[in-house]
Amino acid sequence: MIEVLDALSVSGSPKRANEDGYGTTGDYAWVIDGATGLGDEALLDAPSDAAWLTAALHEALMDGAAAADGPLSLMRHAAATAEARFVAERSRPPRERYEIPTAALMLVRFGEVVEVAEMGDCGLFVETDGTVTRFGGMDRQRQWEADSALRLMAGGKGRTPEVTAYLRTVRNTANTQNGYAVFAPDIGCMRYVRQHVLGARAGRALLVSDGFEAAIDDYSLHDGASLVDAAARDAVGVLAAIRAVEADDPHCMRYPRFKPSDDATALALSFTPD
Repeated sequence: MIEVLDALSVSGSPKRANEDGYGTTGDYAWVIDGATGLGDEALLDAPSDAAWLTAALHEALMDGAAAADGPLSLMRHAAATAEARFVAERSRPPRERYEIPTAALMLVRFGEVVEVAEMGDCGLFVETDGTVTRFGGMDRQRQWEADSALRLMAGGKGRTPEVTAYLRTVRNTANTQNGYAVFAPDIGCMRYVRQHVLGARAGRALLVSDGFEAAIDDYSLHDGASLVDAAARDAVGVLAAIRAVEADDPHCMRYPRFKPSDDATALALSFTPD
């Protein structure tokens, strides 16, 4: 049984749609982090193509959970559903892979064990018997992003054509043999899913997008144990501390990144046997 202790999902800027999301149903919980689009035009009738994918994925997870026999099964249902909707609802086919909307996804079932299926860089922290176990995130990917942001955005130049061209080149490798894994409206993305199992029946858990996980990996405000505890008590307070650090570094120089503030999502919960 899942009990939500605290949760939030907030855009990185009031000028942009929030492309994150979260949800729970039955024994399942998830966090979604849509990847900001790089195309010159939107393909879908939504605040953004990434926001469309986040909403479509959330709906598919809600609809398919009762019939799924585990996170992998549920994710497969969501990918097939999103693919069918993408083909039906888009204004035209993508010309390059970077136009396909993508998202990081952390999907968890809390039962006799904790079962995880994940793609991208969302994170999961499970606290049980005084021990915190971390899943997800992409440490090497985060270091690559920081190094790339430092090289391309030094001096606070922002999203220049050079930066956009570079990001498109990287995005074109999504779900390819030499690229990186991420959820897409394409059943073929399922070959890249990562799965984990943890033998825990009761405890607390925290699911996060990388904008919230920055409290650990980027800004050193928390470790895993303190973030689980703080988010369960006051997720808004944790986010306020993150935003304060970012406000003091508006040109992304001290902490190299491709946007001053990212969308941030946290879902703190407790789980016990039914």
